[in-house]
Order: sequence, then structure tokens, then C-alpha cells
Amino acid sequence: MKYAVLICGAMADRTMPEYNNITPLSSADKACLDELAKYSEVGLVKTAEAADKYSVEKSVLSLLGYDPKIYFKGSAVLYSSSMGLIPEKDDVIFRCGFVKLSDNEIYEEKTMLSEVAPNAELDDIFRELCVNFNNNVFRFVRKDDNIFLIWKKGEFYAGDFAVPQEALSECIAYHLPRGDFAQPIYNIMKKSCDVLKNYSADSVWIWGESAVYDMESFRDRFGLSCCVVTDKDFVRGMAGYMKAETASCGENASEIILEKLKENDIVFLYNSNAYEYSLSGDFEMKTKVISDFDKNIVRPVFEGLKSSGEDFGLMAVSDIAVPVHLKRLSGDPVPYLIYRSFDKKNSSISGFDENTAADSDNYVSEPSDLIKRLISLP
Repeated sequence: MKYAVLICGAMADRTMPEYNNITPLSSADKACLDELAKYSEVGLVKTAEAADKYSVEKSVLSLLGYDPKIYFKGSAVLYSSSMGLIPEKDDVIFRCGFVKLSDNEIYEEKTMLSEVAPNAELDDIFRELCVNFNNNVFRFVRKDDNIFLIWKKGEFYAGDFAVPQEALSECIAYHLPRGDFAQPIYNIMKKSCDVLKNYSADSVWIWGESAVYDMESFRDRFGLSCCVVTDKDFVRGMAGYMKAETASCGENASEIILEKLKENDIVFLYNSNAYEYSLSGDFEMKTKVISDFDKNIVRPVFEGLKSSGEDFGLMAVSDIAVPVHLKRLSGDPVPYLIYRSFDKKNSSISGFDENTAADSDNYVSEPSDLIKRLISLP
């Protein structure tokens, strides 16, 4: 048995009466998905909550078969681990960005004007941070162009840390670290305004608090060897904790998937191309991305599995809904499709989209259970 899980990030949208209930998914040229739907289990799965700060990371983790309520330990370590930077077991790690603030004299009254990529100044900025803040408790570390803050034996649930985008064009007072143990991080951010006052970025912004993940391997959990194909750092980080093989994807993603299926029982693909157009509100380009996903990934993977002569399962799903008219993430359930060559359905479904999925009787409230439905586990 071989299995392919094809995750098209941000593929799902929202049907709106004023848009004639048409979505990029329903408008896309997706002949393969529509044909497969006739013989598949099609339904909706609840992958995220609208107010969840790390809804993308949590939804992907759940689609990989791990309940985020149990296994999610924050986002920063997923990015750092993918780069080979793994903190010690009891440490807490944060992501660090750089921002430009207004000239208000009082720090808490400043407005975040923009995020800044220091580029040529990064060496000097990193040196300033290390000289002024590194000690036996806090330590700034760098991997390529990414800077992280490690809190030795820190408090994982230290407080509420806003991602920079949440504070753009707003007074930072409403977005500064809050919580019983957040004061040390708050102090570093505030003092960095003096340390970095001569640079294009005049403050470090710290968020994404994370502990080291404690996850059983995918093989131990499901009895299958696994490979994850993606170019997203946080997904690579998850794959590392799953003890799964990883591979980069590009224009030849379908070839990579089929090649990796020769060596593994199951291959996951995470493709995020639809995010850019979902967040910019570009209906036509999002539709094209989905059409390309069907033509260049779903069809060749399906045909390749079919030609092998071996029984197989294929799942297509979105990680989260990002309606183009909203230009932001939502908590709407997303459509999924599960095709199994050894258990073909004979449904009256005309195609694969949000409406046909909603009209089905299939609703999965725990997204980490979806993988069990694919591989027939109780």
C-alpha cells in the first residue's frame, strides 16, 4: 500500500451569495479532482479556529496526524529546527523580527510603522544585541539571516506575544508582551530601542515562543515510513520531529513525490502557492494556482500510483480557508477528498469544492483523525 497526501495551502475559500457562491476552487479547471470526487469520500474538516494565532502551523500539524492540542509547542522551534538550530530540552526559543517605530518619546506610545529587513546591517545589529543582552539566561543566536532568542530554562507559557503583523500601524502598547512571566522579554524589546537607535530598524520584536517538541515518530505512531515534500521551513521542522524524510519541491513536485513513494509508504506534500493570492484578494490567480495544482500535481501523482498496479490511497485537502474577499485567514471548515483504489465510492458528487463538500454527510471535527480515515485505522 502507498499513500499520498496532497495539501494545497489556502486552497479553501468561502461561498458568498454576492459572488454567486463561486469560489476559486469551484471555478478552477480541476478535471482530475472532480473525477476522483465521484469515487471518493468528500467532506469538510475543521482544521482551525479564526482567532487562533498559529492556525496555519496547527492545521498542518493536525493534517500530518498529530493533535495540536497535545503536540503543538509553539512556532519558533519549528523554524529554528529546520535550520539545524535545536534548543535544549528545557529552553524556550523565540523568533525575532525588526521594526521601525514612531518618534514618540515614551516607548509604549510608539506606533509600529513597518517591519524592516536589516540586510546589510544585520551583522552589526546582531553584534549589538549579543553585546547588550546575552548572558547566562538570555542569548541571541543567528542562523543565516534569521535571529532567535533563547531563554535558558525559561517559562514556556510566559505570556502573550503578538506577531509583528498584528501591530502594524497601531500603537504598540496593545501588542507588547503580556503575562506573568513576560516582563523580561518586554524589557529586552524596550531597551533595544536605545541599542538600535542608529539603525534602520530601531527595535527588535520578539514572538513565537516555543519549547522543544516531544513527538513520537510517524512510523511508531502509524506504522508507516514517511517523507514530507515542502519548501516551507516550519513544515520541515515538523518533519524533523516526526523523524520523517524531507525533500524540497519545485516544478517537478509530482516526480519527487512518486520517487519518494518508492522508498516510503506515505508521502505528504505541502504546497503554499495559493497563500499569496488569497491574502492579496486575487481571485483569478488563486484559481490558476488551484488549476495548476490539479494538472501538475494531483493528476500525475494519481496516474503514477495507478500505473504501479499496487493498491493506494490519495488525499487532497486545504490546510485552512483564506477567503479572497476577506484577504485573511478564517476558521471555516475546509473540503477534503479521500480516494482509495481498493475502496471506491459510488457517489453522486459532481465535483470537488466547498459546496459539494458541505452537501455531503461527512464532517470531521478532529483534523488529526483524517489520516486515520485514509489509512483505515480505527
